[in-house]
Amino acid sequence: MKLRVVAIILLLSLLLFFGFKKVSANKNKEHNTNIEQLNILKYIPENNKLLFISNLDIINVVNNNEKDKNPKNQDNFVLIKDSILGYLGIDLGNNKLEDIYNNELVISTFENNKKLTDDILIIFKIKPEKTIDDLLNLPNKIDQIDEIISINRENKINFLNCIYRTEDNYIIASSDKKLIKNSINNSNDFKEKKFQYEGELFGLKNQKNILFTNKFGGSIFFDKEIFNDNNEDTIATTFDLTNKHLILKSYLLNNKKNINKLAYNKFINKEKTNKDNPQVSIFTEIKNIEKYLKPFINNSELSFFEDFNQNSNQNILIINSKKDWLFTFEKNTENQFDLSALKKLKDFNKYTLRQNEDIYSIYSKDILEEKNDAIKQLTFENIYSIESGGLQFISNFLIDSKKLETISKKFFNQKSYNDKSTFLYTKVDIKDENSKKIRYLPDLDDLNFLIRNILKISNEEYLEIISQSIPEKNPILYAETSLKIP
Repeated sequence: MKLRVVAIILLLSLLLFFGFKKVSANKNKEHNTNIEQLNILKYIPENNKLLFISNLDIINVVNNNEKDKNPKNQDNFVLIKDSILGYLGIDLGNNKLEDIYNNELVISTFENNKKLTDDILIIFKIKPEKTIDDLLNLPNKIDQIDEIISINRENKINFLNCIYRTEDNYIIASSDKKLIKNSINNSNDFKEKKFQYEGELFGLKNQKNILFTNKFGGSIFFDKEIFNDNNEDTIATTFDLTNKHLILKSYLLNNKKNINKLAYNKFINKEKTNKDNPQVSIFTEIKNIEKYLKPFINNSELSFFEDFNQNSNQNILIINSKKDWLFTFEKNTENQFDLSALKKLKDFNKYTLRQNEDIYSIYSKDILEEKNDAIKQLTFENIYSIESGGLQFISNFLIDSKKLETISKKFFNQKSYNDKSTFLYTKVDIKDENSKKIRYLPDLDDLNFLIRNILKISNEEYLEIISQSIPEKNPILYAETSLKIP
């Protein structure tokens, strides 16, 4: 298993069980320190592939967990915690994590050209009265400060090979001794170098958990053409837990181009959620249908697009909800789309009814078929069309006036983000409450596998927005994932 994946497993597990409770208002100022002000930042070497920073109050989570009187949940909590810490080589013995850990954590990975796996570096703050002995629980006592110590556990796995304690109570542990030395050297030169992601923290400083990477994991839109490995952009992902839902929000950032979190505010104001929200909602240009929409629409829906002009820049909104589907686009008076001309509707009967300025049409077909010397009636799925307010709607169900108004507002709201300078804008919102697979975060499949009999994580909703305007070289891209934690 890649160490990068191990790091993700570790940080997510720490977040799930030791994090995610916002610091309460009556805590002291030390616990309310913004991430950009943390002293731990000075120990982070540059050129990391993955960097996670956390500034959470562990006491809130431990107390919250103790309120759960279910013995099985309590045992699972301890099992997952001990398994992950043991996997890294940490043995707390009779100590409690909340009595040692002091609310600052960094996990980072680094390229290792000599090995197939990345190296890992973990830094965290401990209480002043605690020592390395409280973390390792080895037969021979260790109480050194400012000395790199090897971690050796006979017949046991430990990914962390070396450990070090600083004078200001930070523990630095790594799979490579050189990374600990780099961490110490970086702290000495920190005033001159400053923090690597100082600019990217703008707009994120109030977050308690931030993951910095240079790749979007499982993006629907990004490919090598748009986003290559050598660009200067950074992906920042924030983590939060709300009502047993783990919410991950990812932003493509570039400090030099002034692409920060604030640039995303106008795009991510989601419509009010309610029970009528569709399972799939996609807004894009018709010419991008094959690239973006094919994974989310069935063959019946796809057949309607075969006769569309694929070179058109026309916007289209796709909505799927269980067995119902609908797509809408603006009517083009110069090149009016004729639904009757579609091959799928050949030989269908059409009936039209006008109500005020709206035109309703139904396409239906019933035929007789001979099979095994028997005559049977064969009924095809009805197709409906509505022309209303400059839009044309095509669906497999009859839309009432209230839903028609809602969808129209949704279409024009999305279109408002696509101005004259914008040559790329797409929004995909997918809800899947019954999904047992984390479809868009493949690294989390490893976490699901390891704890599948203890904790079931499901991907409940995924939202992704991409927008690019002239003369920007790189797009704005936002992704939000909601994972259900039982």
